Amino acid sequence: MNRTAFPHPAFFLAVLFGLGGILGCGGGKPAATVNGKVISEKEVEDRMARLNPSTRAALRNDKKRLLQEMITETLLMQEARSRGLERDAEVLRLVEEAKRQILLGRLLEVMREKAEVSVAPEEIAQVYQANLDRFQEPERFRASHILVKTREEAEAALKRVKGGEPFEEVAKQVSMDPTAVRGGDLGLFSEGQLIPAFEEAVKSLGIGQTSGIVQTEFGYHIILLTEKKAARTRPLEEVQGQISSQIAEQKKQRLVEQAIQAMRAGATIQVEPAFQPAVSAAPAEAPGGGIPGEAPSQGS
Repeated sequence: MNRTAFPHPAFFLAVLFGLGGILGCGGGKPAATVNGKVISEKEVEDRMARLNPSTRAALRNDKKRLLQEMITETLLMQEARSRGLERDAEVLRLVEEAKRQILLGRLLEVMREKAEVSVAPEEIAQVYQANLDRFQEPERFRASHILVKTREEAEAALKRVKGGEPFEEVAKQVSMDPTAVRGGDLGLFSEGQLIPAFEEAVKSLGIGQTSGIVQTEFGYHIILLTEKKAARTRPLEEVQGQISSQIAEQKKQRLVEQAIQAMRAGATIQVEPAFQPAVSAAPAEAPGGGIPGEAPSQGS
């Protein structure tokens, strides 16, 4: 049977172990009833809390939409059980495969969690010095802008700004860019992140200065430079937590690998000859018994 015809193995785990695996443990005020099966409000809330951020965003945190998904899920689960799929040989195989992967993944997580490691300040400093290029920050700018379709609109907006109206208010009123809601603020950016004509105009400004009209493929801009940060190397104090975490994770991984090797060393393992790994040939001794690759000594 073609495996691709089956849903994700988690579906079969739910079938085998009952609806509670997907829909929670029940209890609480009902949100819906499907062929006598109650889906409680608490189950909906718990399910929403367990969703990963991308799925939650797709549902827009809408519990009503999630409930409809759970109703469909419940119907499918009931149908699967009515067809006896929890006893299907392929289903059972997929369940065992999924269970094995889950157990192995959880075991490795637990082993890493239990591994006790320490990171010395000297180690952090050494990694920092060896990877200074990773901690470089380019020159950065912060600017706000007003974007309109025509030069006439741009001239009118620029006149208002030069006349003393707050740049932020003019941007909110006339800019067609999505940043209008926050007064045109683009946040921090570095060279190469925006279109060249816009960046050139930004670099020509001093902090607090407003540009003239700048034309780009998007329309006509008026730009206000609000902040400028010089290129720098992030100091050790700022990144030591990040470095320490990375070193600790590497050490934990090594301890896990050592523990696995110890398991292998302490186990009775028999490998059939046909599956024995190939043994690399020992390097040939150099003539005269010297180091391999070294020329033999010359007699006098």
